[in-house]
Amino acid sequence: MIIPSIAFFCFGSIVGSFLNTVIYRVPRHESLLFSFSYCPQCGEKIHFWDNIPIISFLILGGRCRYCKKPIPLRYFLVELVTAFLFMISYFKYGLSYELIFFAFLAFILVILTFTDLEKRRIPNSVVIAGIFFGLYMSLIFWPLAFIDSLLGFLVGCVMLLFWAVMGKLIFGKESLGCGDIKLAAMIGIFLGARDILLALFLGFLLATVGGVLLILMRRLRWDSRMPFAPFLAAGSLGTLFLGNSIFAWYGKLLG
Repeated sequence: MIIPSIAFFCFGSIVGSFLNTVIYRVPRHESLLFSFSYCPQCGEKIHFWDNIPIISFLILGGRCRYCKKPIPLRYFLVELVTAFLFMISYFKYGLSYELIFFAFLAFILVILTFTDLEKRRIPNSVVIAGIFFGLYMSLIFWPLAFIDSLLGFLVGCVMLLFWAVMGKLIFGKESLGCGDIKLAAMIGIFLGARDILLALFLGFLLATVGGVLLILMRRLRWDSRMPFAPFLAAGSLGTLFLGNSIFAWYGKLLG
C-alpha cells in the first residue's frame, strides 16, 4: 500500500505542476501547450531540473534561479495540495472510474480556488470542461447515476441563483456572481442532488466563519466581497471525502 500511495502522491504533484500553468495562463488567455515554462518575473525559460514538482521550489529556496525574485508560494501549495488530494482519492476509491471522476473534480476545484483568489475570476473554459467531463463520465461509465448528475446540476444552479437574488435584495448589491452559480452547477454534476446541498451548506458555513474572522482581524470590511470559490471548493471536498460520515452522524443525531 505504501508504494502505490507514494506513486499517486508523485503523480498528483506532477498534475499540480500542470494546474499551476492553467491557473496562471488561462486568465491571461495564454497557450497551455505551445509555450515553455518561464519565470513570471523575468521571463527566463525554466529548465526541467528547476521544474521538478515540490522539490525544485525547496532546492531553490522559493526564488528564481536567474532573477532571484521570490516564486509565489502558490506554486508550491498547489503541487502539494494536489498530490495529497490524488493520494487521498486513491485511498477512498482505489483503481476505479470513481477515482478518475472525483479526482478530476478535485483538480478543477484547485484551479478555480486559486484563479478566484488571485484574479477574482472563475474561467468559463474550466467550468465548461468540468461540465462536459462530468456528464460524459456519468453517462458512459456511471460513477454517479446520470439522472442524479443532472439533478445535482439543477439543484446547484437553482440554489446559488436563489441566494444570489436574495443577497441582491437584502444587501442592495451583487453578493454572488454568475461564476459562482456556474461553479455550483458543475459541482452538482459530480456530487449529485443530495450531496451538493451538503457542499453548499458547508461552503456558506465556512464563508461565514471566515468572513467574521477576517472582519475581527480588520482584514476585511463588513460590506466587502470575498471570493466564494475557495469556500465552495472546501465544502465540496469535505462532502466528497466525509459526506457519508456526516450524513450518518446527522442521522444518529435525529434518531
